[in-house]
Amino acid sequence: EAMPFAEAGQALRDALAKTDGAQKMGVVISLGARRDAKAVPFLIPLLKDACADTASAAAGALGRIATPEAIACLFEALDTAPGPVQAAVSEGLLASADYLTQEGKSRRAAAVCKELMDEEVPLYVRMGAFGGLIAAQPKAAPGRLIDALGGKDAELRDMAAAIIGEHTDRGATKRYAAALPKLPAAGQVALLRGLADRKDRAARAAAAKAIGNADAGVKLAAVKALGMLGGADDVPALTALLTSENAALAEAAKGSLTILESEGVNPALAAAAASAAPAVRVPLLDLMTERRAEQTLPLALKNLNDAELSVRAAALHALAAMGAQEQIPVVLNTLKASGDANEQASAEKALAGMCSRAGQGTLPILVEAMNGTSPAVHNALLRVTAGLGGAKALEIILAALTDADPQVSGEAAGILGNWPTPDAAPHLLALAQSEDLNRKALGLRGYVRLAGLNAAVEERSAMLAKAMGLAQRPEEKRIVLSAWGALKHPASLDALQPHLEDASVQNEAAVAIIGVAADLGKRDPNCKPRAIAALSAVAAKCADPDIRDRAQKILAGLQ
Repeated sequence: EAMPFAEAGQALRDALAKTDGAQKMGVVISLGARRDAKAVPFLIPLLKDACADTASAAAGALGRIATPEAIACLFEALDTAPGPVQAAVSEGLLASADYLTQEGKSRRAAAVCKELMDEEVPLYVRMGAFGGLIAAQPKAAPGRLIDALGGKDAELRDMAAAIIGEHTDRGATKRYAAALPKLPAAGQVALLRGLADRKDRAARAAAAKAIGNADAGVKLAAVKALGMLGGADDVPALTALLTSENAALAEAAKGSLTILESEGVNPALAAAAASAAPAVRVPLLDLMTERRAEQTLPLALKNLNDAELSVRAAALHALAAMGAQEQIPVVLNTLKASGDANEQASAEKALAGMCSRAGQGTLPILVEAMNGTSPAVHNALLRVTAGLGGAKALEIILAALTDADPQVSGEAAGILGNWPTPDAAPHLLALAQSEDLNRKALGLRGYVRLAGLNAAVEERSAMLAKAMGLAQRPEEKRIVLSAWGALKHPASLDALQPHLEDASVQNEAAVAIIGVAADLGKRDPNCKPRAIAALSAVAAKCADPDIRDRAQKILAGLQ
């Protein structure tokens, strides 16, 4: 097939008479791949071959060869070929048009495509022919594409829009833009989509004008298109739609304002927000935040004192995303002055974002701000402090454990209970020894959690042993038993088995033993005897029949 010699073509042509079935079909395909014009007389009869696969291969080969004789026979077969071969004949003709176009024979290619545009031809063939026609005669493409946009065939209309979006001839943009208002609504929607994909700002004025179209679909498409085509001049029109009763239109306007790229857009947005009503200012602040516009922070600071809560919330959202250490005092004032729980939560989130970006250097600011504040504000500042992490932050939380206000000390205990790093372990252990049951539970749970993060088995076991020594209530013991069950080590079996004698936690101990013993018994032959002994103890002592059955099944598998 790949040999550039006449003898190779002759060998394949000769093989047609000596082969059948799949081998013959392979020869046909190879002749098509070689585009062997001398093979056409031998391939034409095969269009009527009793084997549909061979006939289909012949149609494909004739299409690739694309001589006038081959094409004429394919058109004849288009009406006479049996159903299974019809698709291959159509595809052969489409392939012939592609090859003719590549060879510079555009007139012949266009003639093939035009004949395939008949309404009686299947839609997929007509769509392929339409694309082939555009490729064959690019100068005539704009007119044909506009005609398709104005037609009733929705599939061809969408295909035309896609081609316009991909077409590289920038000179045609003005022609498409001029045709926009003359098209029916469906055509305008499709063309606006194509113009948006084209990203040629020569179509900007047409899209901007289409925003005023009475048809909702056209209006929506125009708004979306302006995101790719528009600029600063379009900010007022898009801004006006942010509060539209049509939710899709409002969302599209926000989306387009968010992605506008031309110079001057951000100043235009800031100018619009400065004089906008609260209902418009909120989404403008949000999208300016999303754009990371440099005008966002000054605008946010200005709106922190607005009478509308929604505007203040949007300003805090902007500061949470973009604010720096310089803005921390202003947000602290908002946190302290507000009596609204939601606004305080927004201020806390803003502080957390700014402090996280600024780093540990903000800790003194937070500590100073805690003086003389209400418990709610104090606790918010403690949470922001905890978010920074580190030894200094931990010290601040530990100091708050002894605060005279129970709300503050309780918050500090909760934060300590969730501290993520091992340096909190001794403090959690001390908390677990508290006489206050809530604090004890927080300390115990946090200490056991940190034990679970310890990769060293001996240290982990020692921590769990300490925790179990402090656990008195059943719910406290269950926390530790669960942690022992997660440690797949012989030490867990030793620690768990005594609790089979405690009726209040017997089931939890038994389930943990089963999990550890099953893992050890299958994984480590040396531990198998200990696993069997532990499972036997569960089967003998556990009162729950379902748990006993599970132990016995695993036991049977190990013995």
